[in-house]
Amino acid sequence: MNAAAPRRIRVLIADDQRVVREGLGMLVSLIDEVEVVASASDGAEAVRLAEAHNPDVILMDLRMPGVDGVAATADLRQRLPTARVLVLTTYADDAAILSALRAGAVGYLTKDASAEQIETAIRAVHAGQTHLDPAVQARLVAAVTGTGPGPGAGADSGAGPGAGPVPVRAPVRLLVRHRFRPAARGHLRTGSPPARPRC
Repeated sequence: MNAAAPRRIRVLIADDQRVVREGLGMLVSLIDEVEVVASASDGAEAVRLAEAHNPDVILMDLRMPGVDGVAATADLRQRLPTARVLVLTTYADDAAILSALRAGAVGYLTKDASAEQIETAIRAVHAGQTHLDPAVQARLVAAVTGTGPGPGAGADSGAGPGAGPVPVRAPVRLLVRHRFRPAARGHLRTGSPPARPRC
């Protein structure tokens, strides 16, 4: 008797930028045993589509017109408590991080995350774990302990108070920079990025 095939992880993507939604959709669809079931352009649509498709993991942007990602996450926690919200945003400031986690997000990545980090986070939150970007963890520790960034911490570090948007490596650029192929154990692999053209 054949063993049942493993259940695929169902993912919903919510981001107000079409190019980001499409890029993430292409990237996530390349992960073995993961499928994109819907894409939303704002928080209200994310809630509506989540109720219709019952995803396991929701990749949620925070800054969206109308209903933002924080409000949508709080709403989803009430309506679909089994859905796991993984924030994927440009912002890594204290207010954004704390408001998202208080609303019910169980993971937080910045859009500077690599393809491998996105895959790891999706699998982790689906397995019932919390997954935070290392820079986000550092900011939470600093917020709790009242310590600031160390000497020489730059704006790009994501560790300073009130840090703005982190540099974005957009999903579409990830697809261009990486060569995907099926992995022996069912995980997404990447080849070496192509050399950058000389300017």
